[in-house]
Parts: sequence; structure tokens; C-alpha cells
Amino acid sequence: MTKRNLLNLILLVFISVLIMFVIYEPGKDKAITPPLLTKLKTDDIQNIKISRYQLPSEQRDISFSKTENGWVMSKPSPFTANTFRIDSILKLLSTVSLSQNNLEKLDPATFGLTRPQATITFNNTAIIFGHNKSLKHHRYVKIGSTLHMIKDTFYYQLTAKTESYIDHKLLPAKSKIQKLKLPGLKLEQEDGEWKVTPKADSFSADSINQLINEWQLSQAYDLNKVKIQPGTKPDITIHLKNNKVIRFKIKTDKENFNLLNIDSGLRYILSADRKNKLLNLSDIE
Repeated sequence: MTKRNLLNLILLVFISVLIMFVIYEPGKDKAITPPLLTKLKTDDIQNIKISRYQLPSEQRDISFSKTENGWVMSKPSPFTANTFRIDSILKLLSTVSLSQNNLEKLDPATFGLTRPQATITFNNTAIIFGHNKSLKHHRYVKIGSTLHMIKDTFYYQLTAKTESYIDHKLLPAKSKIQKLKLPGLKLEQEDGEWKVTPKADSFSADSINQLINEWQLSQAYDLNKVKIQPGTKPDITIHLKNNKVIRFKIKTDKENFNLLNIDSGLRYILSADRKNKLLNLSDIE
């Protein structure tokens, strides 16, 4: 081996040792992975129950079940669940536990656990929420006999109004409209083509498809439960291909376009500019 080759070999070994030193940094402690609140996997969750003890009795308990078509609310009323809300509370399972203590050696009242604020149960695992006194942006929760401290974001999600957990779409997911009856306008599908009454020669097939898509995809920015008077007549009637009929009453104001589902008692609150898009054919060239 020549001196040049020997020098190159020594230089290569030196560089390799230097790289290993930089990567592993002898004497430096390895990063500690913080413990998670639970070991539960979101895919394994089949049932969720939320109890909010500080709310009125009719708003206190909400239950959900997972079906082959997604999450549905089973209590207080059967509705398709708001997927975004469900995904948000499922993140609680894997949130970081900032501290863990054995409650058998502590007074639960100190942490607000004798009169808890809320409880959420995933399958059979209950997470009990205490108070956040003396904490900054954190909250005490209990699982079994262990006291945890977590970021105080999930409690406010749990105590949101019941309607916020309902799917905000005007129509059920994957709905296919067969007939759409609007004030002064009716669309009905026959042999794969849309028939418009009164006849609208000035509008293209694209404008018809756009109106249908608006109904199939639109969702409210807010929902409220309202009392529907018996005998209320619909302004809008929608026949779906699964033979389901959905009926709406129109209520408008300066700021919003409201649609009251006569059968479910839900008021869908949309921005005022949605009115024209949902009630009229657009002039598309």
C-alpha cells in the first residue's frame, strides 16, 4: 500500500469516527418519549358516550356508535354524526399525559373529581374530567386510579352544544337526488336526463348539474334544534333514489339563509349568498 493510499485510508477512518461522534453525541441523554394518555387505538373504538354534568338534562348525555357507513348519534336522537367532531375527540386517546399520579394517595376533591365536569367513555374506558384551577391551559383527568394532567382543549369540545355533533350536510352522505321541487321550479330525472319545469331552454345541462351538486354537497355553518309547528307545509321537497323524502321550510333574514327540516326539527343556518345557489338555476354559457 502506498503512502498516499494509507493516508487516504486513515483520513476515511477519521471522518467516519467524527460522523459517529456527531450523530450519537456521547454523554448526551437520549430524548424521552412522553407517555400518552391511553394505549387505545382509534380504529378499535366502536362506542362513545359523553356526559356533561354542568349542562341541562336534555343536553347532558350524547352517545355514538360506529357503523359500516360511519359514526351515528344514537342519543339524544338518531342522526349522522359530524365526522370532524368525532375525529377531534378521538385525538384525546393519544394526547400526551403531562403527569401521572396514583389517586389512592390523594384527595380527589382537590382536583374536582368528586363532582366532575364531564366524562367521556370510549368502549369501556372512562376518562373523567376534573377542574383546571391553579393550572394554566391544563386540566386534571382521571382514568381508573390514575390522575393525569393534559392540555385543556378537549373539555371545551366535549361541552359544545349537542347539535354541533350532528352532520352539517343538508342531505345524507352519498345521496342521489331523483326529484327536486323548489319554489317556482321542479327538476326530475327521467331515463338518466333531467326534466325541468317550467321548461328552461336558456339554461344548459351544466347549470342543472351545478344546482343538483349544490344540494348534494352543501352544508350549514351552524345547526339548531327548533320546534316545528304541526301541519307546516314545505317550500322544498327532495326525493332521493333510496325513496327517502326530505322537506324544508325556508326562513330568511338579512344575515342568513335558514332551512328548517320539517321532519327532523333541525334548522340549517347558511350564509345569505347560498340562497340563490340553492334555489335557482345559474345562467351558465
